[in-house]
Amino acid sequence: MAFFGDLIGPVGYYIGAIFRFWWIWLAPSLVTLFVFTWLAWKRAIYKNSIEWTLLELRFPREIEKSPKAMEQFLAAIHGVRNEPSDFMDKYLNGEVTLWFSLEIISLEGEIHFYIRTPTKLRKIVEGNFYAHYPMVDLQEVSDYMDKFPPNVHSLYGQEQDIWGAEVQLVKDEAYPLRTYLQYENIEEAMAVDPIAGMLEVFSRVEKGENLCLQFLIRPATSAWRDKGETLVKKLKTEGQKTIVGPIGEYTDRPIRTPGETQLLKAIEDNVSKSGFETLIRYIYIADVNSMNKDFARRSILSAFNQYSVQDMNSFRRNPHPTTDVKWVYFPWVFVSRRLEARKHRIFYNYRHRKMPEESDLSKILTAHVLNLNFSQRVFVLNTEMLATLFHPPTNIVLTGPIIDRMTAKRMGPPQGLPIYQKDKKV
Repeated sequence: MAFFGDLIGPVGYYIGAIFRFWWIWLAPSLVTLFVFTWLAWKRAIYKNSIEWTLLELRFPREIEKSPKAMEQFLAAIHGVRNEPSDFMDKYLNGEVTLWFSLEIISLEGEIHFYIRTPTKLRKIVEGNFYAHYPMVDLQEVSDYMDKFPPNVHSLYGQEQDIWGAEVQLVKDEAYPLRTYLQYENIEEAMAVDPIAGMLEVFSRVEKGENLCLQFLIRPATSAWRDKGETLVKKLKTEGQKTIVGPIGEYTDRPIRTPGETQLLKAIEDNVSKSGFETLIRYIYIADVNSMNKDFARRSILSAFNQYSVQDMNSFRRNPHPTTDVKWVYFPWVFVSRRLEARKHRIFYNYRHRKMPEESDLSKILTAHVLNLNFSQRVFVLNTEMLATLFHPPTNIVLTGPIIDRMTAKRMGPPQGLPIYQKDKKV
C-alpha cells in the first residue's frame, strides 16, 4: 500500500485508506444499494400491475364550450393525486403517483382524440368530463397502437419507418406560455381556437403516414408553486442596492419597466394554479415510400410555436431522445446503432406511455449501452396551459372537415332506465 502511495503521491494514501477501512463503508453501501434496488423493483411491479382504459372523445357537430371547461376538468382530476402515505405503501407496495395520457393522433389524415386513464379512476374521469362536456361522448376503445407492429424491427419488415421526438420548455417552468385566455381577448371577428393550428398539421397527414402526439400528465405537488414564488422574489430583488447614508441604511430599488412588471405578474398567475408534471412525446410512422422526415421534424414544433411568448417561455425539441443522430455529436461513433437504439426507445415509450423512472438507479437498470435513458425531461404545466394544448375543439374548428363527428347529439339516459342489477325485470 505504501508503494502505491509512493507512485501517485498523496492521493494514493487517501485511496489506500479507503481500501484499508473497507469494513466500515462496505456494509452501509451494500444496504443502501439493496434498498434502492428493492424500491426500483417494487415500483416496476406496481406500474406493471396498473390496468388502463383508453377512452376516445367523439364530438358533436357543435361545441360551444371554451377551453375553460377543460381547465375545470383538469383541476378536478388533479384532486385524485395519490402518493405513498407510509412505509408499506412505498417499500412493500412500490406505490407511485398515477398518470394520465391526453392524445391526438392522425391515421392517414383521420384525426382522433383520446384520454388514457387508470381503469380504477375511469368513473372519476368520465363523471368529471361529462360534467363539463355533456355533449361529448366517451367511448372505450382498443389501443390504436395495436394497429402497428410490436417493435421497430417489425416496422421495417412491413416497409415502414419511424421518426420520434420529445418537446421541452426553453426556460424554467415558472415562466408562462400563451394560453387560451390571450386568444379569447382577440376581437370576436378574429377569434381563433388555440388548437386549430395543431389540428391543421394533423390534417396534412396523407395516405401511408401516421402522426401521434401524447401529453403524459401526473398531478404535481405544491413544490413547483414554491419554486415559482422563489423565482419571483429573486426577480424582485435584482438590482437592489443597500446604501449607507447619513441617516442610516436604506434599500435603493430600481424602477421596473412595464414589461418587467408584467412578467412578474404573469409568473405569479402561472404558479397560482394547480400543475401537472408533463412529458410531451410524438412519433411519426410512415411507409418507406411516403416517409417525409422534414414534415416530422418541423410540423409539430411549428404548431407549438404559437404558444410562445417573447421574453417569457416557449417550446423546443429535446435533442437527446430525438431520432436524429449525427457523427458530429458526442460520442461521435456508432451512429447507426445509436439511431436504432433511439428509435426502439421512443417507440417503446410511446406505445407503453412511459413516464421517466423515479430514481437514477431505475434509469440505469433500464438503460442501453448506446442509450442511457437519462434524457427525458418532465416539466410542470398548469391546468390553464394544458387546457390550451388539449381540449375538445370549438365550433370554429368543428365547422371544417378536419375531424370525424357524431351524427347525433349525445343525450342523457331515458327516465326509468334500470341502473342496478335488482331493477332488472324478468
